Order: sequence, then C-alpha cells, then structure tokens
Amino acid sequence: MPDADPRGRDDITGYVDLGGLKGNIGDQNYEIPSGNDVSGYGSVVIYCQPFQVIFSVAILG
Repeated sequence: MPDADPRGRDDITGYVDLGGLKGNIGDQNYEIPSGNDVSGYGSVVIYCQPFQVIFSVAILG
C-alpha cells in the first residue's frame, strides 16, 4: 500500500492483492506478481475485504 499506516477501510487504496491467507500459524511467503514496482509502497496490510477490517499492518522502510 502506498499509505504507510492505514487506519481504516477508506485508507485501503492503490494496493496489490497477493491473494488469500495461506494459514494463521507460522511463516508465510507470497509472490509479488511480475510487473509490479513496489518501491513506492509504504506498508503490507492484512485486510478482510468482506468485512472491510484491517487485521495487521507492517510498515516498510
């Protein structure tokens, strides 16, 4: 996400969807689709689209 610290659903814009969670325990790795320049992104967000809720934010940098 371009926004480094989104606070709510209105801040969830301009993202690259990496797919659904693979699990809720342990390490997980997700491929960034080719052709995406993520150098301008400020965070990684775990977001529930059906309920429009942010579960976690990891600020990059």
